Amino acid sequence: MRKTFLATVVAALAAVGAGCGGSNEASSVTPTEWADGFCSAITTWGDALTSVTVQLSTLSLSTSALEDVANDARNATETLVDDLKGLGVPDTESGQAVKDSIDVLSATLEREAANIQDAAGGASGVSGLRNAIASITRSLAAMGAAAFTSTAALLQSTDAKGALRAAFEDAPACAEVSS
Repeated sequence: MRKTFLATVVAALAAVGAGCGGSNEASSVTPTEWADGFCSAITTWGDALTSVTVQLSTLSLSTSALEDVANDARNATETLVDDLKGLGVPDTESGQAVKDSIDVLSATLEREAANIQDAAGGASGVSGLRNAIASITRSLAAMGAAAFTSTAALLQSTDAKGALRAAFEDAPACAEVSS
């Protein structure tokens, strides 16, 4: 399932190539460097969220255990957002559109991580803990949807030349994800 999750994200972002206005920012990187950094960050985050999901399914109902899970999800998401923001702009005609899409994704992920923290922090009693777990599960699903569905729809419209598709194929960190 993790490979499917990651492959979907890679495929969605590979659909971005060249088509929108380029960027002259100093933080431009080659498409392959950008794709490599993206795949590495997404893989690490996916592994962490898989761990969070396992923890939720085996969680003994306690406030401190739930807060630990929420902290793990928040930390993994903060790291992903930092990594994504640090990628810079891929040096393609649609580089700025790609960066803008990543910024939207980052904001969504940050919002859902905050929702997870709020749910865990406000839980008390068995019923409250169960409701918090359900809320956290919904937020994790929303994160996945943002990483795949929303981003895919937004990015697919900008791939005129396939520059990032080739970059994802060439990037070492994307090899496992795309296989």
